[in-house]
Amino acid sequence: MSIKLEKNLTGIAGEFYVAGELSRLGYNVTVTFGNTKSVDLLIQKDHSVFAVQVKSIQATRSICWNIDKTKVFPDHYYVLVNLHVDHPERKPEFFILKGVEVISVFTDTPKAGEKRAYLDYKKLLEMPVYKDRWDIFGQPSETIK
Repeated sequence: MSIKLEKNLTGIAGEFYVAGELSRLGYNVTVTFGNTKSVDLLIQKDHSVFAVQVKSIQATRSICWNIDKTKVFPDHYYVLVNLHVDHPERKPEFFILKGVEVISVFTDTPKAGEKRAYLDYKKLLEMPVYKDRWDIFGQPSETIK
């Protein structure tokens, strides 16, 4: 069975998977539902709030994540998701980076003057430090409220 999601469904699915995973791990999560263009989720831990942008690809064979370099904020967090819709038996993969890390690991597009950058999925797999790095937000509370 081959599933192909529309671009907007890929993004929505990624956001909900990330929100669900963080909630499952005990964090307080708010989905912004497009009300803030550069923030998909707000994560609250104790007295800290983290702004999170989610970028999703849909298939195991997907090539890369694309990003507009002018919209990367060093103090935001970025969760890159591979949904693996081509292998429904596999769970989505999550890679968590700080904004400053996004700037350093994404590669500029080959066209001069482009604002776009990309990160190859296979290259990211070679950087295991980012995979399932949920503790970047601090340890969740023992009691979920």
